[in-house]
Amino acid sequence: MNALAQDTTPLRWRRGWAVLGVLLMVAVAAIALLPATRHLTAMALALPAGDKLLHMLAFAALMGWWGNLYHRPRPRLGVAAACLLFGLLIELAQWPHNPKDASVWDLAADAMGLGLGALLLRTPLAGVLAGVERVLGLQQTRR
Repeated sequence: MNALAQDTTPLRWRRGWAVLGVLLMVAVAAIALLPATRHLTAMALALPAGDKLLHMLAFAALMGWWGNLYHRPRPRLGVAAACLLFGLLIELAQWPHNPKDASVWDLAADAMGLGLGALLLRTPLAGVLAGVERVLGLQQTRR
């Protein structure tokens, strides 16, 4: 485990980061479910397996975001499970409107993205939010 992953310095703006994480999840759900967002994904869908690439990137970002809030292995496993459940719920929500949009392969791409995000959390990216707080002078001091 790297030094950043062992850093237990609490984030001063943890609640704010969590709210932004929820908004990130809302954005992912909106892009996946709202017909008006189809033009946002049109370029990626033109690529071979572009849809799956979008799933992987979105879920790698979610894992990275929440992994910055939860540094210990067990909570990170919970984050991965919750994000995978989130992906499943998106696929289930797509089913009644357009069954062709719902796919077990999308869920597999979500899982691969979560794995990629977990791997990236073993790099300095695990401390991005703490770094932002440090740069902005917002980091909590230890007592």
